[in-house]
Amino acid sequence: MDPHDNTLGWLLDEQIGSVEGVRFAVLMSSDGLMKARTKTLDQEGGEKFAALTAALRAAGKAWDAFTGGGGVRQQMIECVENIGLTTAAGQNTMLSVCTTGPHADVGLISQHMAHLAVRLGEQLGSEERAARPADGGPAA
Repeated sequence: MDPHDNTLGWLLDEQIGSVEGVRFAVLMSSDGLMKARTKTLDQEGGEKFAALTAALRAAGKAWDAFTGGGGVRQQMIECVENIGLTTAAGQNTMLSVCTTGPHADVGLISQHMAHLAVRLGEQLGSEERAARPADGGPAA
């Protein structure tokens, strides 16, 4: 899927972007490649948000491994002016949302995110990308 075509943006707008309290959302691979974004976020912003979310996911996985949590279902970051939520949305695929403010209904937004994640399920799963050798040759 070409990350610039935003083919699934309409689905995010319909299922997540229309929920009160949602500022923007992205659908991405677990390594930070944006697959879709809401219309309230431009291409560059969507790519940056996807990359930031992937970094938070890595930290969440490290937390889980250290604490023996049994796997990360959802992550939340609470800032002074907004809240960020991330959830799995298929194999190696994540859905991430930024709220409009700190008093957004996180329960309602999470419910919509979970519904969309189930709807997307394995249809939008991504295979993990193999690491490339330092010489730029094909991955092993």
